[in-house]
Parts: sequence; C-alpha cells; structure tokens
Amino acid sequence: MTIVTHNVVRQLNDVKPFKDIWKVEIKVLHSWTQHSTYSGGDSFDFILADKTGVKIHCTCKRNFFPRVKKLQVGQWKFIENFSVIQATGKYRPTSHK
Repeated sequence: MTIVTHNVVRQLNDVKPFKDIWKVEIKVLHSWTQHSTYSGGDSFDFILADKTGVKIHCTCKRNFFPRVKKLQVGQWKFIENFSVIQATGKYRPTSHK
C-alpha cells in the first residue's frame, strides 16, 4: 500500500487478480494476527468492505506489518497498489471471488 495517487476509485467487485494497480475505499471490519510455523511466517489479516457492502479477506505479510497495523477497525481508508490472488481452500471468511 502506498500514498494514494490514482484518480479512479474502484469497488471491490471490480478488483481482479490480473493487475496490481488499484485504488479502493474500504472500511476495516475485523483484523487479527495469524501465527504460522510455515516458511511464509505470520500474517496480519483483515476483513474489508466497500461502500456497496462487498467484503473481501485481506492478508498482509510480515514486511507490511508496520503499515497495516495502523489500520483500525471501523476506519475508512483509501488503499492502492496491491495485488489480489484467487481465493482457494476450504477456509473462506468472505464470499468474494
């Protein structure tokens, strides 16, 4: 995530895995630290929502902890320049595709 510079604000339904230049306005609904013994290490996870009510699960790796830990539950923020990967597995905290 970086300082906002893009003019077009997208909805979460528009965010797709094929690029990483997005700007969205989101509200933090929930956040938690996910501890892991795997090589990827711990992550900081969020449930985010946009103004239309669409929700998405967000996972941030350890190197982004100092930035993302500033996000507070209930807070609206613009975020941009992030990548999206297809959700897989049985654990799906949101229905976003």
